[in-house]
Amino acid sequence: MKLRRLGVGLLGASLALFGSIAPAHAASTLTIWVNGGDADAYKAASSDWAAKNNVTLNIVAKCGLGDCGMSKLGPAGAGPDLFFATHDNTGSLVKSGVVASLSSTINKTLYPAAVLAGVTSNYQQYGIPISVSNIALATNLALVPSGAPKTWKELESTATSLITSGKATVGIVTHLDGYFMQPFFESLGGYVFENKNGSYTNTKNIGLYSKTLAKNASLMDQWLSEKLFDKSNTYDGSAFTNGKAPYQVVGPWSIDGLDKAGVKYELSGIPSVNGGTARAFSGVSALYLNRFAKNKILAKQYLTEVVQTTAFSKAISTSNSSYPANIEAAAAIDKKSVIAKFGAYGALCLPMPNVAEMNTVWTYWNNSFADWASGKAKFGAAMQAASANLKNALAQG
Repeated sequence: MKLRRLGVGLLGASLALFGSIAPAHAASTLTIWVNGGDADAYKAASSDWAAKNNVTLNIVAKCGLGDCGMSKLGPAGAGPDLFFATHDNTGSLVKSGVVASLSSTINKTLYPAAVLAGVTSNYQQYGIPISVSNIALATNLALVPSGAPKTWKELESTATSLITSGKATVGIVTHLDGYFMQPFFESLGGYVFENKNGSYTNTKNIGLYSKTLAKNASLMDQWLSEKLFDKSNTYDGSAFTNGKAPYQVVGPWSIDGLDKAGVKYELSGIPSVNGGTARAFSGVSALYLNRFAKNKILAKQYLTEVVQTTAFSKAISTSNSSYPANIEAAAAIDKKSVIAKFGAYGALCLPMPNVAEMNTVWTYWNNSFADWASGKAKFGAAMQAASANLKNALAQG
């Protein structure tokens, strides 16, 4: 009897000891920070798994642009287990040491090569892709009954004639920054970093003021003066929805507003000045594993059993009008849908650079676009300054 009591006492002490180290509820709670507006979709797509595995999912709409503050929050132990980010943050996340490799977790057969490239750094995958998004051109069919322009000449002549006649106040509604202006910028011969087969192999080869762009830069000044682009440089799209602009550069996030406004529009790619299609940036949305996460094993289970399923990719992409990263989910999309049209153009687009240097790029590139839009500098001079400032900043580390 004494031995039995002693055994029970030891067992109880052991349970108490282990319980103090790893509380039972810790292994059944998973905290995920997601993009604003996506929380409900994540919860709905994960509810069955959570119930089956007795897991409490703490899904918080806390992320948007950038790294969600993880470079500071992760090491401090204040971050989630998993968090949302777009693939262009991959390089900086890896450099700051706040993400864990997911190469042994990801099923590479589920995703196109370009999508995998976005979440890859130093031959390791760090994110599980969910969806792909990009901008596209919306044509206001009330002003342009013939539909989307097939050439740049058609777009320019249509826009300028509508402005001259007073039917339109601006040709293309868009924000004037590096992301939204990338297709036009590339049309004129500009580029951020050298890209070969979808990979940014040389960050020393900066093309913000390439020789070809320098020759064509005056065209941007001409288009700004002709009101092809709007000098006000805001995110306001009312000129398009009010029927005062034939074209608008839109993203998946724009669709609800266009539909609520009752605008009849057609989505298409953006024609290049030199013929063919100009490439916008495409972005892969993914979930990353916090290297300082409390529940890494449970997080990887969730990434494997939920996030990499066709149903999950389709559900999240449908909720925010983006294109599924998962190959099977993408194949099931209605080819006539808005999502499919974004995806069709996205297949031709250029993945945003995912190197750590991109945070610095955005600073100088966007500032130069703002200087040009405000009249502080001609386009060529603005891009020349951006190029010089970027090269100096990168040289200093």
